[in-house]
Amino acid sequence: MTDRAVPARHAWRPFALSVLFGEELPVADPWPELLDGMARFTSLTAEVRDHALGDLQALDLDGSESPLSGDARGAAGGSDVPDLRAPLRVVLMGRTMAGKSSLLAALTGSHFDRIGDGRQRFSRDTLGAVSSASASIEVVDTPGVGAHGGADDTEVALGAALTADVVVWVNSSDSIQEESARALKVLGVIGKPIIVVLNCRQSLEGVGKLNLLRFPERVFGHKEGLVQEIRRHMAQAGVEPLDVVYVHALAAVEAQSRTELDTELHAASRIDDLTDALLRENATHSESRRMLRFVDGHRQRAEELALSLRLGSTSLRTQADTARGLADDVHGRLSRIVRATREAMAADIEGAVGRRRDWHLHVTDFGTSLESEWSEEMTVLQRELHKILESRLLVLTNEIKSTIQATDTEWTDVSPDQFSLHDLAGFDSVWGNRLVKAGVGVAGSVLGFSGGALLGAQIGLALGLPTGPGAIVTTGVGFVVGGIATLGTGRAKNLADRIFLGTDGVLSKRRSEVSKRVGPILDELALAYQAAVSAQLDGINDALARERAQDDERTLALDHVSSRWAHLSRNLQELVRELDRETAKALLRIGRRERLARSVRRATRVPGVCILVEYDDAAFWESWLYPPDAGENVAGGKATFPRGEAAGALTYALSLVEAPTRLVGASDATALLSIDADVPSAITDTWSSALTTHIGKRIEIATKRKLYNP
Repeated sequence: MTDRAVPARHAWRPFALSVLFGEELPVADPWPELLDGMARFTSLTAEVRDHALGDLQALDLDGSESPLSGDARGAAGGSDVPDLRAPLRVVLMGRTMAGKSSLLAALTGSHFDRIGDGRQRFSRDTLGAVSSASASIEVVDTPGVGAHGGADDTEVALGAALTADVVVWVNSSDSIQEESARALKVLGVIGKPIIVVLNCRQSLEGVGKLNLLRFPERVFGHKEGLVQEIRRHMAQAGVEPLDVVYVHALAAVEAQSRTELDTELHAASRIDDLTDALLRENATHSESRRMLRFVDGHRQRAEELALSLRLGSTSLRTQADTARGLADDVHGRLSRIVRATREAMAADIEGAVGRRRDWHLHVTDFGTSLESEWSEEMTVLQRELHKILESRLLVLTNEIKSTIQATDTEWTDVSPDQFSLHDLAGFDSVWGNRLVKAGVGVAGSVLGFSGGALLGAQIGLALGLPTGPGAIVTTGVGFVVGGIATLGTGRAKNLADRIFLGTDGVLSKRRSEVSKRVGPILDELALAYQAAVSAQLDGINDALARERAQDDERTLALDHVSSRWAHLSRNLQELVRELDRETAKALLRIGRRERLARSVRRATRVPGVCILVEYDDAAFWESWLYPPDAGENVAGGKATFPRGEAAGALTYALSLVEAPTRLVGASDATALLSIDADVPSAITDTWSSALTTHIGKRIEIATKRKLYNP
């Protein structure tokens, strides 16, 4: 018993085909053109993969960081030539203890030792054997899916399904488990034709065998709900079963286990229904299935790579946008921090130096002690500035680190080490106390103005500071100290001043003379510190600018690779579309429809669901009145006038389903179709997506009722 549906148009007055459309053209060998196309396809796919891997290497991304999936980074696979004499490969799949090994034994008459004893995971490997009904059919047993701790078994089974021509899904006739539902959906996505077998597990002990022989409806009946549930799970992947068959696998095995075949028990097991379905598939579609098996492995890898590149492009674009925003944010914050620190340090210098501008007002003794007082004041100033500026620098360092960490929390990882401040930790190399002390300590009243200035410059030279702020300040200190000391030792001049100016006048004049000499030196001192601070902070800004340039360069690299991958993904999709065109032509030739094959303009294939083929007008009507039996649903359509492409979706929909179909509405960009049938929404969604891709316009399909909505 099966419930296989055959489209009515397949049997519509076949004798009239030649009358309406002419005698069929001589059929060309489909394989040479297909093999040439596959060679180009695999070569170009490998080039795309190599380009993508080169981009990853250039971006210096390891496997964990790579936006390209591991499968897509794998080998491209060779352009192997299929064995045209290979048997139809039928892979048995199903939940553990569903009866797969019993079916293997029943279909092949061998390997009875693989039949389980009630334990889960009894069969842990794959095993193939030739069918008893035909040497051109190979039946492959696989481990069960869904057993506890059986993830490896499921992977082995799905791997075998990828190499199948037909998958036989074995389901016990009592229920379907969630693990089975998930596996069915995966099989639907793989796109292999699926024959569903409901295996009755009723015991043959006692009255069990009698019920099977005399009252089969008690054994096989009332399973419509389970069939609908299986269809619903498959529909969620957009596919429908090729056939549904009811069997009693253990009865079929027992019928063969005797010296002579128990023909009554064998017939009651209905194993012949499954055998007939496989023989029918082998007779009508063996070459098509073999061809699709050959094509689909390469096609799937290319589609996975295209999807991975498309998702990777989006991921890289997101990374670039994030990096760009992060860089703008962190560098903006750091620039504000450096600018604020510059202003604060300038104020610190001005404040510390400014407090010494009134130093001369406190001078009362212009003798030999003046030099030591000035030297002590300069030492205090140096220590004060050293402490203040180092404190500011430490705060700046901590603020940079904390700002990076805070921005990192808000955005993404940015290492604080990239903003290195190791060379900015102290000001001793710029302004050392030793330098000022040396200038003050050596200069004196004996040398006078020129002597003090010359010795100060010589000390600066000896310390490696012949020019720049060090030399200026050293010279200035020597000049001031030497000049003030000279004022203190000029006795004749002092006496004249006392006579004409008086004591207070002399003190004021001396202070004024000191002020004239101290003020410019303090100005020079402040400017030198400001220059030193500016140089240090400019160095920070330069480091930040270099880092920003590196960030921008990497962001541009991400943008470039993102755009490149999007382009590569589109190229791959075009390659797949061209492969689909070659596949459609080969399938039509295998089906002896050369005229249709030559009329194929373009095609879009959804494995296991449909192939959308655009023909010229005459071929379209031929394909609709006489649909080709290609092993997959070939839905023909025809080119339409410009801006009417969306409405052209109706021509394809007419071939997708045996039900009234109409165009509800269409515009330049969209179309809405209505199908007067109970089609699962997941399937119509798959059709809509395929039509959208094929036509390049948004297509939606509504149905009369939606019975199998997930």
